[in-house]
Amino acid sequence: MLSRIKERAALAMYAPTEGLLRWLERGLMSRGATLSHIPPASKRGGGLGTFPYSEWCYTIGIFQTLIFENLPKRPVRMLDVGCGVGRLYLAAKTYLTDGDSYLGIDVGKSFIDICNEQYTQPDVAFLHTEASNGYYAKGTGGGPAAWPIADGAQNLVTALSVWTHLREGDWRFYLNEVGRVLQPGGRAIISFFILDDLYQPEAKSATISRFYPQPENKWIFDAPVYESADWKCPTWADVPEVATAVPKACFDEAVAEASLRVVRYLPGQWKEQPGFFFQDVVVFEKLEPKVSVN
Repeated sequence: MLSRIKERAALAMYAPTEGLLRWLERGLMSRGATLSHIPPASKRGGGLGTFPYSEWCYTIGIFQTLIFENLPKRPVRMLDVGCGVGRLYLAAKTYLTDGDSYLGIDVGKSFIDICNEQYTQPDVAFLHTEASNGYYAKGTGGGPAAWPIADGAQNLVTALSVWTHLREGDWRFYLNEVGRVLQPGGRAIISFFILDDLYQPEAKSATISRFYPQPENKWIFDAPVYESADWKCPTWADVPEVATAVPKACFDEAVAEASLRVVRYLPGQWKEQPGFFFQDVVVFEKLEPKVSVN
């Protein structure tokens, strides 16, 4: 709660200055065409990393590269899971042309309202989806729900810091949804906290990390996520969905179950090593259906 109060207070003081700087810098953004579309500070809200303008620029730049490397053949049919207020849409916007489409979905209705007001391009849509989550959708009951998207309708799926907020059942269910809505050969770019051999909790200290401005031992996953014997969260989390991590063996099992294969595995800086991004980022490909031989 205290961190949320501090965040809101910082935003209130920072927003006017940010607005002035963005106006002064507009003509200098020669290599960032989509950055001028970032929603004003007064409209941004919720979700880690969606407040500071610099964090938007950082995230957009990184994922613009990864999306470019995994663009499908046209027409692009992109689904952005947990779209928030549009960070990955702006990362992909430069590459979307006539005939392509983008659909962003999120459990936060206020996020979707902001997106529908801010981004009005043709073949771009944002949809509020009902789902229960102890961190992002506390007032929503019921279990996970299938997305209102046809099987094999998408050829690119993105999700930034979504599976890092899911309990085991939802984590598995929605990874299967990725496999369901992707066409064979389609790609998915998703971030996780994966407990692999690079995760060394005993080596993490209370000193500030050289990779991010937080103590190293903040990112130790040592408490159970509800009834799960495998999914873990930090002991400091108010609710488990603040941050959830999955053991590598369980990750591999779930990937196979979803008819996906790992194309690229990019460990994150949270493991106290040089990384592509703070969280682990994985690029998947949807497997071709197995042909039965009689």
